[in-house]
Amino acid sequence: MQETNKPSVDQYIIDNYREFIQSKYPDKLSYWPIISGYNAKIGYFDNNYIIFFRHSGNSSMRTTSGIGELSPGLIGFNSIDSSNINQIREKIGKHFQATPSDAVFIMSDDGSNLESEIKNITQKHEYALGLTPMKIFLSHKGIDKPTVRQYKELFTTLGFEPWLDEDAMDAGVELERALLQGFKESCAAVFFITPNYVDENYLAAEINYAIAEKRKRGNKFSIISIVMKKDGLKGKVPELLEPYVWKEPETDLEAFKDIVKALPISVGNVYWKY
Repeated sequence: MQETNKPSVDQYIIDNYREFIQSKYPDKLSYWPIISGYNAKIGYFDNNYIIFFRHSGNSSMRTTSGIGELSPGLIGFNSIDSSNINQIREKIGKHFQATPSDAVFIMSDDGSNLESEIKNITQKHEYALGLTPMKIFLSHKGIDKPTVRQYKELFTTLGFEPWLDEDAMDAGVELERALLQGFKESCAAVFFITPNYVDENYLAAEINYAIAEKRKRGNKFSIISIVMKKDGLKGKVPELLEPYVWKEPETDLEAFKDIVKALPISVGNVYWKY
């Protein structure tokens, strides 16, 4: 790939990435992360090129530097395979303090895995550009709102974006339309199943919308039911939700942990507040 008349490794990756994004988001190509401008650091480890792209947004100026053979200490493993490639990507990203608009490509020296790498980085950049539904829809009976609001506040504190009806719905918006839009903007639906939760009216609609999104998006959308006790009584999971993830936590802390583990998205990197 470094032979005469062949593009450099970073240019080869960008050319292929640009072609993929051109076919998927032609109207966004001019400002797409790293395609619209980058600086690159190129390393090598275990027959793989490891390229860190820093998004610059400036296509007229570009710097590329080689950082040589990387050490197992930096990589965290003695070899690269499908079971650890994303862990290595995250570790390299942290090392270079990557932002959502940057990218770490790990490409075998024959380029055979470039297609999967491009799809992986595309998902990352879709998130950076706000193109991926990332909200968490909180379904509950109105009487349980004080409890659910506490979960909402905790999700918000941790950087998630929960969808709670009274906060997300504008005055005058038709209920069914608002609910449908809420599900389209979400990556998960959490059903708080207390003894008060009865599968009727708009609750039934929420279940149907959640199932429709799950069928459409597969593992990009999660349905999570949390069965909660109240006054010694336990909620009953509606029949339509039984095939999906449901938990019976003993405490609110355990419930929150169960929800986070079942989400299709990961908790982000830790940064200093200031």
